[in-house]
Amino acid sequence: MLPSPKSSGLALSVAGLLAVLLLLVVVAIPSPSLSFLLSDLLQCAIALWAACYAVFVARHATGYLRQLWILLAAALFILTTAQMLETYYQNVAPTPEVSPWPSDVLFFLWVTPAVIMLLPRPAEDSDVVDWQQVLDFAQVGIVALTAYLYFFYVPSRWEAEGQQMVLKILQLQIFRDALLAAGFAARAATVSAPSLRGFFGRMASLFFLASASGIVPLLHPKTFPFRADWGDIAWSAPYLFAAVFAATWRQEHQHIPQGHRSPLRAMIVSQVLPIVTPLLVLLMGRRIAAEQVTLAWIAVTASFLLSAGRLALTNEKQRRVADALRQTERALRHSERMFFTAFRSGPDAVGISAIPGGHFLEVNDSFTRLTGYSHEETLGRTALELNLWKDPSERARVMAKLQEEREVREEEFLCQTKSGETRTCQFSGMLVDVDGEPCALVIVRDITARKQAEDALRASEERFRTLVREMDVGVTLHGPHAEIQFANQAAQKMFEIQLKEAQGKTTAELDLISFREDGTEIPFPMRPAPRTIRTGQSIKDEVIGWRRPGLDNVLWTQGNVVPLLNREGNITGVISTFTDITERRRAEDALHQLSTRLLQLQDEERRRLGRELHDSLAQTVLAVNLNLAQALQSSDSFSERSRHALAEGRRLLQEMSQEIRTLSYLLHPPLLDELGLVSAIKEYADGFSQRSGIALDLDLPDGFGRLPQDTETALFRIVQESLSNIQRHSGSEAARISLRGGAANVELEVSDQGKGMGDSTGDLGIGRRARLGVGILGMRERMTQLGGKLDINSGPSGTTVRATIPLRAEVSDAGSYPRR
Repeated sequence: MLPSPKSSGLALSVAGLLAVLLLLVVVAIPSPSLSFLLSDLLQCAIALWAACYAVFVARHATGYLRQLWILLAAALFILTTAQMLETYYQNVAPTPEVSPWPSDVLFFLWVTPAVIMLLPRPAEDSDVVDWQQVLDFAQVGIVALTAYLYFFYVPSRWEAEGQQMVLKILQLQIFRDALLAAGFAARAATVSAPSLRGFFGRMASLFFLASASGIVPLLHPKTFPFRADWGDIAWSAPYLFAAVFAATWRQEHQHIPQGHRSPLRAMIVSQVLPIVTPLLVLLMGRRIAAEQVTLAWIAVTASFLLSAGRLALTNEKQRRVADALRQTERALRHSERMFFTAFRSGPDAVGISAIPGGHFLEVNDSFTRLTGYSHEETLGRTALELNLWKDPSERARVMAKLQEEREVREEEFLCQTKSGETRTCQFSGMLVDVDGEPCALVIVRDITARKQAEDALRASEERFRTLVREMDVGVTLHGPHAEIQFANQAAQKMFEIQLKEAQGKTTAELDLISFREDGTEIPFPMRPAPRTIRTGQSIKDEVIGWRRPGLDNVLWTQGNVVPLLNREGNITGVISTFTDITERRRAEDALHQLSTRLLQLQDEERRRLGRELHDSLAQTVLAVNLNLAQALQSSDSFSERSRHALAEGRRLLQEMSQEIRTLSYLLHPPLLDELGLVSAIKEYADGFSQRSGIALDLDLPDGFGRLPQDTETALFRIVQESLSNIQRHSGSEAARISLRGGAANVELEVSDQGKGMGDSTGDLGIGRRARLGVGILGMRERMTQLGGKLDINSGPSGTTVRATIPLRAEVSDAGSYPRR
């Protein structure tokens, strides 16, 4: 990532500001000492700003370009340090001009990183520190430092030559910068990558400006007292250019191809220089030692240590290269053994034949097993001579294609073996060079068994496809998002939709509305196919109704849904099978309506019979009883026997009257119509306890309101049937009746502590079993009429009958009705 335009603008602004300030110092400040100090400080700031922005660019570069920018930043930092030292010696601690300054050494050495740029490029671009390059950098620095000490940092020469030494140093720097400008120009002309060519070209311009700026002090030397002048601006020009160079760097980073490295150049850098440079330092150190023994020994020691380190690194790198070559050689031998093993023992027939003759040079064991020809029989003969191709013209076509395209893959052909058997095979081949001769590498795979399996699978799939297409059961295949991918003819007929119309769409997109048996609509995520895709659970025998908006025709289906899983166990789709049960539903609805009507007629008949018994027969029996009483009171002529007979008749009539009233109440209690369910249950419970001796615990809420007549009748009949079953079958001495009502439903519960019903009624007598079955069926039918639910929980500790009836039953908008 390159510096942004915003950061580049800031860099240019700072560089321009420093240049303007330097110009103002030269022009506007009259004080020589102040102008000289400010000029030196601004020159330091210019060099430092160029170095800092070079570091910023280096952070955003990569590979070899990053190394070059780091070297440029290092050179500019050394230059900044030299300028700071010179400012110190000129302004803070004045030092005689005709004596050597440490800043002179740094001004001489600041180009050392630039010299490193001209060394051969590393073999690999990497952001890791190249210690060999670091040692080269240090070695060049030591040589440059020693050369400077040898020629210029000798106190006796400064005493003898004085100001001429300063001029010589300036001339040397001008010559040095000119050589570097020429070197970078040559590098820019020889590299091919645009990024490197641009970098080296600008470096050539930088050192050309540096060389030109050194000429100004020679033409216009400073006079005492020293003050800022145009020479200071000329000296700062190259480093202002360096700041602009970094700020305007816009070359996009790209792959820089590796250049060809000259073997001679590489030998000079890696072997000659590490040996020659310590010798140069040693020779120059002899003269330095005459006056600066310590400096001479430091320079010589450092040079030899760096050279030794350079040679050690080179030896280590060569050792790693040798190890890599040995590993490569071992891997190559291992690869050859593996290839030979694969060639000989591979499952496919492999052969190498000459081009253009076509005779076999080598074949593997699988080839001999497939063809039936031995190794000796095959070598030196062609496929035509062995009659391996059942159709020779097909072989001619494949071989012509191989010579034209140099490679063919999986061309099917019929192979004839030595025994005359015909096998189906696949031919693959490519042209290769073996010992400089063109050859064909041929691979033949026997696919006879696979073709037979494919044919059998294709026939099986066709039979299955025909079966699915023609069967009466609807079959649909849904994708991972419940979109329809396939529907057989039965499914298309049921929904009156063509496959091309439904393919790729969901049932919701086809405007199909689905609803449950109770008439409530099923949202799309809860429909069978999407639900199975979401949960991964199969669905069995689910009944669903379907219709389209604005139509009254309803399609009822009963179906199953199973998920399709891939090898990873993920659901890729579902298969739905369903049967049209619309006619069955209509028959069930008709039967249900008939059952409802029969129960209604039964309740009406019970109500009529109860009223007749209570109002007619019971009154008649009462009248006869009263007449007999009058007869007994009005006559004294009856014998004792006659009186006894009349009294017995009156007693029997009283019992008959009681039984008639009880039967009338059992058929239909008057309180149920007059006072409601709670009063009827209480009265019936009292009579039941008296008749059966079974204690009843009533949990009936006070102030329980009235319910619809059919609801009260159904709940009362459930109480009657449940208590009758308790009396006849449970053997319980106590029972409990509980009634609860809410805003949504009413719940009735009758429980006992008897022996229970068991898992079946097989232990009961035939009549008993039939009576119990009819009673339970009657209770369930009454609950169904009202949209309610009947639950019976029975065990060794007793039986509980629980009836729940919704108070508001919703009629479906599908044209059907809730199951009630």
